[in-house]
Amino acid sequence: MGAIAGLFHPSTPKPVDPARVRAMAAAMAHRGPDGAGEWTAPGVGFAHRRLAVIGGAAATQPVATADLRYAAMLDGTILNHAALRDELRALGHRFAGEGDAEVVLHGFAAWGPSLLERLEGAFAIAVHDAATQTLFLARDRLGAKPLHLAMLPDGALIFASELKGLLAHPLLRRVPDAAAVGGYLALGYVPDDACVIAGIEKLAAGHFLLVERARPLRGARRWWGLPDAGEAPAEALLPELRAAVARGAGAARPVALLLGGLGDAAVVALAAEASAKAVPTVGVGDDGGVAGRFATAHRHAALGDLPALLDDLVEAFDEPCGDPAALAAIVAARGSGPVVMSGAGASLLLEGGRWRRFARRERWRRWRWTLPGLGAAEADYALAIGAAEASELWNATGGRAVMQRFAAVWGGGDPLDAALRTDLATRLPGQVLTIADRAGMAAGAEWRTPFADPRLVTFVLSLPAGVQRARTSPLVGAMARYLPATPVAAPLLPVSQWLRGPLSAEVARLERSRLLAELGWFDTERIAAEIERHRGGEDAQATLLWRLLVLERSLSRLFGWPASA
Repeated sequence: MGAIAGLFHPSTPKPVDPARVRAMAAAMAHRGPDGAGEWTAPGVGFAHRRLAVIGGAAATQPVATADLRYAAMLDGTILNHAALRDELRALGHRFAGEGDAEVVLHGFAAWGPSLLERLEGAFAIAVHDAATQTLFLARDRLGAKPLHLAMLPDGALIFASELKGLLAHPLLRRVPDAAAVGGYLALGYVPDDACVIAGIEKLAAGHFLLVERARPLRGARRWWGLPDAGEAPAEALLPELRAAVARGAGAARPVALLLGGLGDAAVVALAAEASAKAVPTVGVGDDGGVAGRFATAHRHAALGDLPALLDDLVEAFDEPCGDPAALAAIVAARGSGPVVMSGAGASLLLEGGRWRRFARRERWRRWRWTLPGLGAAEADYALAIGAAEASELWNATGGRAVMQRFAAVWGGGDPLDAALRTDLATRLPGQVLTIADRAGMAAGAEWRTPFADPRLVTFVLSLPAGVQRARTSPLVGAMARYLPATPVAAPLLPVSQWLRGPLSAEVARLERSRLLAELGWFDTERIAAEIERHRGGEDAQATLLWRLLVLERSLSRLFGWPASA
């Protein structure tokens, strides 16, 4: 667990300065406060920052085989590392310690890329093979751990867990990507297949990239995808939930459980059931009585200074994150220990409210941005998630780019199933898991998400269609014996009050922003009108104004552009 950063020369094995990759990893020191290491060979350099969760003091990275053929790094946690280590020892592999990065190292030596199919957990990995002169990069099934890539003007490939790791390299060019910014305005997050800095890519969830020296660079290849629908029994949902929470907790003790909405309450209930001691919980705002119901060791975390917390948000996420819940996530993770766990992703996967809203949109078909070849159901899905709310303020092509993104991943068959799969392919890695990763890592904590467990996701996709359409959501039904009849709702964050109160000065600066005006991408007169309506007491503009506020700060930080006057 921690941060990985590296550099690889695909054409010729030029020397790599260890200080260069060390600086890239140091820019992500918050992800790994417990140690650092680097390794270089002709044409390649690795650097790592470690958060000590598995393996003790000996589990330093990067790791290399005794013959120096293979070197590897891991960001994340391999939950089944002990079983894999035993299997590899039986094959004759020798281990220096109990760290899971060594399992990745020897596993790749034994099985090559097929190792990925054996790994369980959240991970981004890098492996160098000196014999074949190749660099292997891979990301976990659903995108819980990030991996950013860029080509430098000198031909080198650089990679890092976070964008700030790439930004630490002096040769990286910083040019904004208008389509990514448009996607952010429409969705509230930068899509996982985009970046606000042009030329930077994120390795897609469930993909790997093999770079072979002196050969043309090939694109990333998919090694895992969402499974086809099956016929899973609905009554098996509770055991599957229980198993996912157990896998998330793993051997880490104690695990702090974050409290907010129904998914969080479900995780607390199932973790408390399995624990002989009071489980530790932390929440921002009202926990809905969950802490008392399960006799947890609860800690309340206050948001505090909102302007300062907004700065923390921009610093932690690099790219703009327009979900105000990210603030609460940062605060909750602080001081909660090295491992936290929450119900993030539950509303997407199992709570059902979004699908009922989508079904209504599908019936009424009111979307007016339909593209050639784009089905009405896809358009209605985009409207149901609010993907067009910001488009009228945007002078570029962001809105249509978002629609085309949905069209690229939309499957056939049942529209509700297609909508769920689209969310899992787009919103889960781009928003839900990004918030968990960045907020947790900003606090030096590993954030685990049982509702993004691939086994649970596979099971849910196999449930009969009628289960998701039922009046009572599948999660409420499965947790009926644990939770009150009235579902636990996530506390609503008073964004409008923030913007009129402690953040009113920030809104005033946004109104006279030189950055937004000079970019030429925005209808600044319309923005000013929306701000004035909000000041007059209307709340409909709060989401948009929040996204613009975060965007302006993020762009100013990334590009050194003039901030608000």
